[in-house]
Amino acid sequence: MLDGFMDRIREASEESPTHRQVGEYLSSHLREASFLSAVELAKKAAVSQASVTRFCHTMGFRGFSEFIGAVQDMVREEWRAPERTVYLRPSLPVDADPLLAQEIANLEYLPETLESEAMNRLADVVSTSRRVILAGARISGTLIPYTAYCLGKIRDGVELAMPGSALWDTLAPSNMENTVIVGWVFSRYSRHLLEWMEDAAQNGIRVAALTDRFMSPVMAFADPVLVVPVANASLFDSYAAPMFVMNYLVRQVARRLPGVEIRLEQLEARDQRLEVYWARRSTKPKE
Repeated sequence: MLDGFMDRIREASEESPTHRQVGEYLSSHLREASFLSAVELAKKAAVSQASVTRFCHTMGFRGFSEFIGAVQDMVREEWRAPERTVYLRPSLPVDADPLLAQEIANLEYLPETLESEAMNRLADVVSTSRRVILAGARISGTLIPYTAYCLGKIRDGVELAMPGSALWDTLAPSNMENTVIVGWVFSRYSRHLLEWMEDAAQNGIRVAALTDRFMSPVMAFADPVLVVPVANASLFDSYAAPMFVMNYLVRQVARRLPGVEIRLEQLEARDQRLEVYWARRSTKPKE
């Protein structure tokens, strides 16, 4: 039900630039919006109150009151009781670091993400595909090596594609049977990454993605798409929530793969044999 509501927000956002501003805010702050007045929502979205009313009409509601009532029903219906306890906790101090406040809010959103259909489908496709190509660019690309390292511990066929890499420049539809590209698409969205992924999708390669909002341009051609919020109250975006989700995804994939425990034991035995990790040497004199 929530996915369908967000689809309606996304469709309404395509009507005009001001509609898009309202939709952008709602797609990232639906829970917070459920407590706002029309004036407050307009201020948050940097539009006029009349623009908010027109957005509600475009979505098919008679006015703001009917719209916000639907949002509140959505929040009550889609959020489980443990998640609602966030409203019982005191707010952070007014002088709290805004980055910390954003990250706490993002992490509180994760229970819904982890139990979503998109998460289950993403874990399924990553565990069953012969090849898993992880794609990213710019700051999003910095997440890819960590993801590839963890996934590579539990399965074969994990590859990286970033601007300038061999795979990025030579990807072709041939030999792509049972392959999935998983893109990390976070704002500010890399045009090169989006174009590369869309071209792959148009050539019949399956494309999935993790992104930061329901209004992300990757929604147009990727499936499944997992929406994970990113904190932006700093010089550079902070990816605490996506990194948590990545680790959770690896765990879910591992549960779906046979022989993971044996594989990890073999890797550990190899590391021990090659003395990969530092260990304190005994200082006890030999007898």
